[in-house]
Amino acid sequence: MDLHFLPTLYPKKISPMITVFSFPSLAVPLASGNLLQFGFMIERLTGKSALDYNDYGCYCGIGGSKWPVDETDWCCHAHDCCYGRMTKLGCDPKMEKYNFSITENNIICGGRTSCQKLTCECDKNATLCFRDNLSTYNHKYAHYPNKLCTGPTPPC
Repeated sequence: MDLHFLPTLYPKKISPMITVFSFPSLAVPLASGNLLQFGFMIERLTGKSALDYNDYGCYCGIGGSKWPVDETDWCCHAHDCCYGRMTKLGCDPKMEKYNFSITENNIICGGRTSCQKLTCECDKNATLCFRDNLSTYNHKYAHYPNKLCTGPTPPC
């Protein structure tokens, strides 16, 4: 199901510089956990579809190993590390839902629990990294086969 229209249907303008996203209960079953929130962040700050980052390089998407292929892939490596640290704290970052708002160039995280806030911070940092490294995005690494990933796996 194509969800690219959701960000334009549900944002609420508070001021000319701040948009808060609300997620109607009908949207929640369409994706597990924070996938929608993370996708909205990516699309809003990078101008790219969140799907452009799914299965990109050696770390974007599910899993990850070997050496990241470029700076964009390093963003995903850092995101995986962030989620790993959260899991060690007893959080389930892939399932946490959180609130956030977006100003012109930044994301402000919210949430009722520390796990929600930390998940938002992981996603925020990855999104800002994607934005700051847009010039490194290379279509040849989209849907990159894991068997092409080489080298050592860098530590977190």
